[in-house]
Amino acid sequence: MAYDLHIVRTRDWTEAANTPITKEDVDALITSDPELNWSTTDYVDMADDGVTARYYMIVWRGSPSFWWYRDQIQCSGADEAQQLKLAQMARALNAHAVGDDGERYEIKRGFLGKDKLVVITDA
Repeated sequence: MAYDLHIVRTRDWTEAANTPITKEDVDALITSDPELNWSTTDYVDMADDGVTARYYMIVWRGSPSFWWYRDQIQCSGADEAQQLKLAQMARALNAHAVGDDGERYEIKRGFLGKDKLVVITDA
């Protein structure tokens, strides 16, 4: 099973429904970010209350990389570039990029102004 990262507005991704990221939020993010688009062909089917619902992928750099699901944006098996993009997306949504185990992925501005990804664990 792949390790997932989540963009949520809560510190604990399992509580995302308390302060959801809506489809309208994601639409606005995609409109404001020229690197992102909704896929018209790639999707994830998820069971919602016993009914299977289709969630179209978010394309980044020409590849379906992320998807919005009910109250959050998810990425499965994210590489380092995807982790950084997730942290940037989270910042734009006033949210958090969080791993399955609760670690946070944050952006720190480097010495030369380049974004650097930092992983923070509370352990």
